[in-house]
Amino acid sequence: MGRLAEVVGERVRRDEPLAPYTSMRVGGPADLLAVCRTAEEVAETVRLAGDYGVPYLVLGSGCNVLVADAGVRGLVILNQADRAWVEPDGEVRAETGKLMAGLARETVAQGLAGLEWAAGLPGTVGGAVVGNAGAFGGDVGSVLRTVTLLERDGVVVERPGTWMEFVYRSSRIKRQPPSERPVLLAATFQLRPGDREALEARMAEIVHWRRTRHPSGATMGSTFKNSPDAHAGRLIEGVGLKGYRIGGVKVSEKHANFFINTGDGTAADVLALIRHVQAEVELRLGVRLEPEIELVGDWAMEAG
Repeated sequence: MGRLAEVVGERVRRDEPLAPYTSMRVGGPADLLAVCRTAEEVAETVRLAGDYGVPYLVLGSGCNVLVADAGVRGLVILNQADRAWVEPDGEVRAETGKLMAGLARETVAQGLAGLEWAAGLPGTVGGAVVGNAGAFGGDVGSVLRTVTLLERDGVVVERPGTWMEFVYRSSRIKRQPPSERPVLLAATFQLRPGDREALEARMAEIVHWRRTRHPSGATMGSTFKNSPDAHAGRLIEGVGLKGYRIGGVKVSEKHANFFINTGDGTAADVLALIRHVQAEVELRLGVRLEPEIELVGDWAMEAG
């Protein structure tokens, strides 16, 4: 691992705490963390990790993930590749470290419709594509044209959007074991001409809706997927768990599908709260809530 750090060079930090890089503000240290600001740097760093036999994790804005308090063994690649290009025909290409809300603003400013639903959405293009993000009648799957992937053998390929095999809040990549997943480097979206003023007004409505109904602060966003018959937040509220706390983490009083780190929460607190909420909703309502977030890092050490 030391040799890998030498080869990657000044972009590498050792024993770097990951809490500042996650929206929940929890998580222990990475053995190594490399900051990558272009898709080419991400691909090069992934290949180097493979060459030296070092396990790696690609992290975007740290939404929808829960990093273990014990941290992450190996290399964490912080994907800050955020270049985007807009073609005359409305095709938009973006690197996967680009913030999804920022891409929505930029495309609407050019009079392009198709991503305005992402106004105020936390997270990056990469996370949105892998998780098939959606809201307000729109989603990634409806506008995604292609994805650029770094395969496990180190080859970069471009696949049509249909390759992702989207279902609700999931994709072909998300359904694969982490050790088998390709790395998503870029995505292209096919947008359509729209009235800029109308699109900007719609975005303002969406942002206002989010600000008035979703809590601020340290949160992962939606903790659970909605069930087929009811919103997860309503189910949690229905069993009286708004405001319920374990350690430094509580269920938001504003929206029960959001968990809030009140300042001294740990990843173990979050996981304990997830399990408690699941158990109560299943016991009292007969519904098993499925997490929308993913656990990453060395949870085995914590269990031990």
